[in-house]
Amino acid sequence: MSKEEQRALALAARRALSPNRRRAASEKLCKRLGELPELRKARLILSYAALPDEADLSWLHERLAPGTRLCFPVSLSGGVMEAWLPGNWVKGPYGIWEPDRSCSRPVAPEELDLVLAPCVAFDGDCRRLGHGAGYYDRYLPRVSAPVIAVAFECQKLKRVAADRHDRAVDAVVTEKTVYRKHA
Repeated sequence: MSKEEQRALALAARRALSPNRRRAASEKLCKRLGELPELRKARLILSYAALPDEADLSWLHERLAPGTRLCFPVSLSGGVMEAWLPGNWVKGPYGIWEPDRSCSRPVAPEELDLVLAPCVAFDGDCRRLGHGAGYYDRYLPRVSAPVIAVAFECQKLKRVAADRHDRAVDAVVTEKTVYRKHA
């Protein structure tokens, strides 16, 4: 199955979740994320603002340990993504809320302690399939911090179609469990 076919299948499954089911599953996966040692020791986290049908991390964002700072992606031209500490918010090129660069601060990839990445689909070996624009594919090789993808269990595929440049994430967290990359 091609990446496009896998995306369509996983997106249909995600969109089929009712708003109540999506909200409950998001809260469960946020609780699961909060128990991870990677999150507990992180002080600077790159997270994301969810699209309406994505796993929403707002519940977790509101309950992080004091002193933990959240930064969010900013989409730039040419498929470039940067992390920024928000001062204020604007709608980005894909309709996603992102920090307003006129009053926010950029964060270098090496400053991050953890990356929480959305995904369209994943498999048990922690291969992640995004929307296809390649923003995370270009950004993640610059990060040395652990990368944890976040998704609903219904987005799991038997095997994600991966190219040579596709990097598996360290873990995938769903409302049901935590998948870890095999050594």
